[in-house]
Parts: sequence; structure tokens; C-alpha cells
Amino acid sequence: MNDSHEEDHSSFLSRIFNIKNEPSNQNELEQVIHEASENSVIDEETEDMIQGIFDINRLRISDVMIPSSDIVAINVNSTLEEAAKIVYEHGHSRYPVISEDKDHVVGILIAKDLIPYTTGIKTLSDGIKSILRAPIIVPEAKRVKAMLKEFQQNRFHIAIVVDEFGGVSGLVTIEDILEIIVGDIDDEYDTQENVQNIVKSKDDNSFIVNGLTPIEEFDEYFESQLSELADVDTIAGLTTHMLGKFPHVGETVDIENFHFKVLEANERRVHLLEVSKLDN
Repeated sequence: MNDSHEEDHSSFLSRIFNIKNEPSNQNELEQVIHEASENSVIDEETEDMIQGIFDINRLRISDVMIPSSDIVAINVNSTLEEAAKIVYEHGHSRYPVISEDKDHVVGILIAKDLIPYTTGIKTLSDGIKSILRAPIIVPEAKRVKAMLKEFQQNRFHIAIVVDEFGGVSGLVTIEDILEIIVGDIDDEYDTQENVQNIVKSKDDNSFIVNGLTPIEEFDEYFESQLSELADVDTIAGLTTHMLGKFPHVGETVDIENFHFKVLEANERRVHLLEVSKLDN
């Protein structure tokens, strides 16, 4: 039994290191990684992390950002007490600070910067304005890989995301990007063992689709042309674009001849959708 298992490993490893059989593109490499998991050369958790690295290469900020509608912001004219109350109620480490509305971000408040003032060690002469950090502005079309590199090089953890017209469409944190690799920390979604992006349900007319499914993969599977509708990369990004806002669990939208229903989502992204074909 052990000899057979070792032979399987040897055969698989020879495929990896044999120059004649080395992957010629990313799809082939992903297949090799999947086979490594199937043959117990690596575990499923490692496979998911490697897949997350592939995802970082193709996803855009718009696919992983927290949408503007879910941003917890602090008004620039807030008193120390008002700002501290918001920090206490929501528990985030960083907050956009706005003037008249969320399209006018004037700075970033780091929660720990309030400590010397809330404890009475220091006093604020001009409200919270004097302790704000400059906001980093990035386009929603920016690649996640480039954003991660920028976070690392400049040692900041949050950026404000703007659309093509300059309006604030959301924010992204380094945690949002790391979760693509290590999994969602906020819920148990990532413990599911299903690794397929599109799964047919018991009802022949409906499918369960991973929100991070590339639109090209969806089009190939359903012989559709949804990739021509918007400049986005994933099914989650497309549904968000077509709705004009970040979708929540239970929300639906009809796109071409498909009906989409959000099954699982959190404040950062859409995880699972139910897709059914509409009668022509």
C-alpha cells in the first residue's frame, strides 16, 4: 500500500519537474496544483491559498472593495467625543473622514491616534482635523496585485477607491486583499469544500455560482456574452455593476437571459449566487 502511494507521488512529482510536461499557461498550472491536492501532495487549504494568489493577479479593486454604501465615515467637524463614539460602536481601526458627503474624503482617522486625547494625555485644539492622515486615492480598475504591492511599499493599510468620474465608490484595505489568499476571516464561508465555480443544482434550470468566477468562464460554460456588458472581471463585479450598488443577500437582478440571486455575501464581497435561465 505504501509503495503504491509513493509511486503516485513520484509519478505526480515527475510531471511537475519533467520539462516536457511543464505547464505552458496558467490554466495548466492550476490543473497541476489541483491534481496535487487530489493526490494528497498538498492539502486543500494550500490549494485554496495558491488559487488565491492566482486570483490576486486577475482581480481588480472593484471586485474586493467595501462599497461606498457600507462605508462607516466620520464627519470632519465631529468632536473628539463624537468620533470616539463611532470608533467604539463599530470597532474598525481606520475611518474615512468626510466633509459634506462620502464623495469628499478629507482624511483618514486611525483609531489608535485618538487614545492620547480620549485619555487626557493630550488636548485637541482644532477637533479631529489635526490628527488626520492624508487619504490615498486609487481607481477601482486598479489590479489587486498592484494594490498589494503599493500597500507594502508605502506602509499604509487603507485606500479610497474612486470611479472613472472621480466619485468615491468604496474603500479597500490590506486585510481585504489578504483574505483572498487566507480566506474570509469574518465568516465560515471558506470552510466549504466545493472548489468548482459553477455547480448545477437539483433543479436543472438553476446553478450555484462562485462570485469570483471570471466572466469569461461563465460565458464559456453558458455560451453567453456577458463579458461584453461591462468592464469587470467577475460575476460578482457584474451583478454589482448592473445593480448600481453592492448587492446584499436575497437581492436579485436579471441580466440578459439570466436571473441572479445573491445567496451569500458580507460587507466586502458577494460569495455565492444562484443563477437560473429565463424563458425566452
